[in-house]
Amino acid sequence: MTHHNTDQAGLEDAAGLDGDSDRRGHILVIAARLFRERGYLNTTMTEIARQSGLGQSSLYYWFRQKEDILLGLLELNTVSLDFAKQVVSETGSPAVRLLRLLRLDIRELCSSPVDICEVEVLAEQQPDVFVGFWADTAELHEHIATLISDGIASGEFIECDPEFAALNICAAEEGVQRRYRNSAAHAPGGTSPFRHQDYSREHVATELAAIMVRGLLRDPATLPKLTEAAAGHDDLAPAGSSAPTDG
Repeated sequence: MTHHNTDQAGLEDAAGLDGDSDRRGHILVIAARLFRERGYLNTTMTEIARQSGLGQSSLYYWFRQKEDILLGLLELNTVSLDFAKQVVSETGSPAVRLLRLLRLDIRELCSSPVDICEVEVLAEQQPDVFVGFWADTAELHEHIATLISDGIASGEFIECDPEFAALNICAAEEGVQRRYRNSAAHAPGGTSPFRHQDYSREHVATELAAIMVRGLLRDPATLPKLTEAAAGHDDLAPAGSSAPTDG
């Protein structure tokens, strides 16, 4: 579940764009915008070609199928996985490190032009095509489980199955990012009969991370001090991290 800045300049940097010379990077910029606006499943190769100013045959020269475009976007960054490797190697409170990782990971999921739930459906259907995606998913899960194990060993966390806890933390993250990307319809004045307050991406990431870590704490009363310590770290993803749109 490697989760993949949300401005055009960020994607151009990540894709290696040099003006109009990098046609492949330009296609990824356009595809990212369309995936965000319409969803991956509702975007066609024909529309990507048209919006990119290409004939269909020219698009197929760069990408044989839509899945190849998706994989290209996923490969542009590995922010969450790289950060997970960093915090696992650090010392200090495992709870603070887990808070930092979950906050960044949720923020990345909510920023991505593609719904990670859609990606996983495709990856289940085509495991051979998405080998790299599943390898990254397994590695991120392992790092989260390691932090939980460290928290148990240090006495910060309750006794639990770290693998099971990590699996369900990842599942909760995926569900929340799906709610976040559909939140406009449910916000006050939205089109859905089910309405709720509109929350910022930062609020979603910070609050959900705290809720999940609180459930692991042996002493939940320590959460305010731990969240304050986590907030003291400048863990914002660098510009150009998540695969963004061009608008």
